[in-house]
Amino acid sequence: MKSVQTLRVTGWILLALGTLVSPSFADDFVVEFPPPPLHPAGAELETRELAPGVYALVSSKPPVDNSGFVVGRRGVLVIDAHYNKTMAEKIQKAVRQVTDKPILYLVNTTYHGDHTFGNYAFPSETLIIAHKNSAEKMKEFEEEKKFLLPTVNNDPDVYGDVELRLPDITYTDSLQIDLGDRLVEIHYFGHGNGPGDSVVYVPDAQVAWTGNLVLGAGTVPFLIEGGAGAYIETIARFSKTLDVKTIVPGHLFPTDGKILGRYSRYLSDLVQSMRESRRAGLSLQEALAANPLGKEHALPSDSPLAAFLLAVHRWNVKMTYEETKTS
Repeated sequence: MKSVQTLRVTGWILLALGTLVSPSFADDFVVEFPPPPLHPAGAELETRELAPGVYALVSSKPPVDNSGFVVGRRGVLVIDAHYNKTMAEKIQKAVRQVTDKPILYLVNTTYHGDHTFGNYAFPSETLIIAHKNSAEKMKEFEEEKKFLLPTVNNDPDVYGDVELRLPDITYTDSLQIDLGDRLVEIHYFGHGNGPGDSVVYVPDAQVAWTGNLVLGAGTVPFLIEGGAGAYIETIARFSKTLDVKTIVPGHLFPTDGKILGRYSRYLSDLVQSMRESRRAGLSLQEALAANPLGKEHALPSDSPLAAFLLAVHRWNVKMTYEETKTS
C-alpha cells in the first residue's frame, strides 16, 4: 500500500498533468487532490491590530498565506516567513510600519515551504523556532520544492532563488518567549495537518496563530498527512489548554475559538461514518458517494473556494477510510 506522502504527491501530479486514470486504478486515484492556489503574485498583506502590539497580516488573495507579528518591549516575534524573499520582505515592511524594534524571533508553524521558504530573507540575528518534527522535515528541501510546484501554477521561479534556512531553536511540547512585557507561548498539541503543527498564542490577547492546523472560517480540517483520530485528540488538547478569542489561520479567513468545536464534530462524524462504511462492506467509491460534504460545512456554490473545500472533504474521506481499514 502506498504511503500517505506518495498518495498526496501522485494525486497532485496527476491533476497538474491532466492525466486520465484507468478504471483498474480507481481505488488509488478516485480522489483528485487539487493543489491549493498559493501563487503569491499580486498578494498583499493587510495589517490588522487585534490587541495592543498584536497584529495579523491577512492575505488579500486567499488562500495565499497569512502571517502576523507580536511586539514587546525588547523586540518582535513574527509568525511564518511565507513563500519567498518578496513576501518575506512584505512581512518585514509591515513590521517596520509599526515599530523599529528588532525582529528577535520567527516561528514556523509547519515545515511546508509556503510557510518557511522565506526564512532566509530575515535578518541573520533573527532566531527561527519550529517544532522538532517540522525542523526535521524542512531538511527535505528539494523534495518540498517539487511537491509545491502545482500550488504555484508549476512556476518554479516563485521560489527559484530560495535558500534553505533551518530553525535555530526547536521544541517538543511547548515554549515560552518573553518579548518584554509581552509573553508568547508556542504549543504542539499533536499530529494534525502535519507532524509538527505549532500554535502561537498570546495569552493576554487570547489570539492564536494556527498555521495549517485550522485553515480558517468556513473550512474543515485538512488531513494532508495525518489521521482523523489523531487530529481529534490534537484539537481536544488545543481546546482544553488555551482560551482563544481570535484565530489567525495559515490560510483563508480569521475566525474565533468556536471553530475548534466544529472541527471536532466534523472529524468525529467522519470517523464514525467510515467505520460504518467499513462494517457495511462499502468500497471507497461507495463510501465517498454515501458521505458527501454536509451543508453545514459546505461553502456557497458561488464561492471560488467551494470546489477546493469539497475536494478536501473527499480527500479526508479517503484518508479516514484507509485509517479505519484495520480498526
